[in-house]
Order: sequence, then C-alpha cells, then structure tokens
Amino acid sequence: MHVNRGLLGWGVFFITLGCVPLAVRAGYLDPAVVARAWELWPLILVGIGLSLILRNTRAAVLGTLVGAITVGLIVGSLLAGGMPSGGGISACGFGTGTAGGSAFPDQAGSFGPVAQVDLELNCGELASTGADGTGWTLTGTADGGRSPDVRASAERLQVRSPSQGGFNPGIRGSRWDVTLPRQVSLALGLSLNAGSARVDLAAMRVPRLTVSVNAGDATIDASGLAETGSVNASVNAGSLAISLPAPAPTLHASLSVNAGSIDVCVPEGVGLRIHTGRQALGSNNYADRGLARSGDTWTRAGFETAAQRIELDTDANLGSITLNPEAGCG
Repeated sequence: MHVNRGLLGWGVFFITLGCVPLAVRAGYLDPAVVARAWELWPLILVGIGLSLILRNTRAAVLGTLVGAITVGLIVGSLLAGGMPSGGGISACGFGTGTAGGSAFPDQAGSFGPVAQVDLELNCGELASTGADGTGWTLTGTADGGRSPDVRASAERLQVRSPSQGGFNPGIRGSRWDVTLPRQVSLALGLSLNAGSARVDLAAMRVPRLTVSVNAGDATIDASGLAETGSVNASVNAGSLAISLPAPAPTLHASLSVNAGSIDVCVPEGVGLRIHTGRQALGSNNYADRGLARSGDTWTRAGFETAAQRIELDTDANLGSITLNPEAGCG
C-alpha cells in the first residue's frame, strides 16, 4: 500500500481529533488531564524543528507527525468538553458571559519622545487604543482586584500578568484597558497567552510592532498607523486578524502561524510582494487574490512602480494565511 506523505499529517490529525473525545466519553482518559492538552503547544514548534533538521531524509515525516498529533490533541480536548475551571481558556473567565473580577487601581504615566511598550497578558482580555498627547493609562479588572505587574519610566512601559511562571489559571476575569499616546514613537510588543485582544493603532507612531499569540485570538488594526517600519507576528494554536497600513515608502512584515490562522488585510493600490517559507500542511489564497507566483514569491501587479510597498514574509505550518478575506480583518 502506498501512503501519500503529503496527506499523512492530515490523516493523523483527524484520527487524533476523533479519538480524544471518544476515549474521554468511554472513560479511558481523565477529562481533567485532557483539559490541559493545550499546554502541549510547544511541541508544535518541536515538530517544525524536526522537519527542518530531517529535511530530505526518510525521517522528515517525524516532525509532521509530532505536529499533527499535538494539534489533534489540543483541538480534540476542546471537542471533548473544553477546558474546565482550573485550566485553559475557560479558567480565564471566557465563555461565562460575565466580566468577572474586581477593578484594580488605575495607573498612568507619560513618555519622552521615544519609548518601548511591552504588554504580556496571560488569561484575560485586552483592549488598547490611542489618544493624543504623551501619556498612557491602564485600567481594568482582575480576580480579587489584583493589579498586573507594572514597570514604568519615561522610556519604557512593561505590563505583565501577575503570574511569572507562564499560564496561571488562578487569575480569572482579567481585563486590561490600555491607552497609548499618539505623539510618541513607540516600539510596541504584545504577548497574548490564552486570551483575547483588540488593538486599534489609528494615528499612532509605531516603527516596530511585534505580536505573539499563543492559544488565543487577537485583532490588530494597524491600517491607520501614522508611522511604521516593521511588523512581526506569530501565532501558535490561535488566530490573528491584522490590517496593515499603506506605508511610506516600504513596510517589512513577517507573519508565522503554527496550528492556527492569520487573516491579513492589505490596502488596494499598495505594491505587495510575499515571500513564502515552509508550508508544512499550510495553505494560503494568494493565487485567488490575483498575485503572480515565481518560485516561493508572490507579487501583486504593479509592485515595481508602486510608491508604497509591503514586503511580506509568511510561514504556515498546520495553519492558514488568508489575504484580504471577504469579511475583512475586523
């Protein structure tokens, strides 16, 4: 019997996906243990690494199998009943229909002309917008009114969830509302773990934007940025919708998805060239959007003469990247 190696990963994924809920319902697997399957997401990266190291050898399929099994376990655990209280996203207070938590003390400060902002949220919701001036504010709620860890100066703002060891399901109902200044040049970093975020960067100056989404979802509207230079985003077992701006003159962006999805919106009339990296069981719709392919490069017509250009690097491993989806990126 001949096995199509190109479809092997998908087959293993669906087998694992179906076996996990069946085993839970039959009593062979403890639901409490299965609910923590999302913590295995780093194995997806291990699988990708194995595929790269063993490329062009018969053992290369091992990396694909590791990734497929891991994703199957994570998604299968959700189908088996989700992540109960004490673990995973539901432990963050999602899916309950209530905000949860108590208000923590408001915090505020101001920056000089250039600053760096790092927001790291584990188990919670984040909403961020811009405002005129040079000041920033942080308000929100958390279990017991516990404040996030904040370190601030005129050059830097760092806001982190109280848990220092990664995911901490003891912090429920966390919600941050962060206002950032439009008159400051900000290097902005967002790290979201088992959470949800909506970020509006209209009229802001962000020369460098870095986004990491792990077992969560984020919507980043960067279409109205007044200044930008680079955008880098990675998604692991999650989803991201991001709208890119019309740059002046060139924007360099990198998007990577492992077991998840990225929707990316690019303005019409902007020159676009996409360089694709490894596509291990990944997919894209670049051809459907009229881009011409040459090897691993996809180009929008008129790129060479465009006054504004976007150079985009993409990788999709057990995931998808959708350019200008019909429903938009909002």
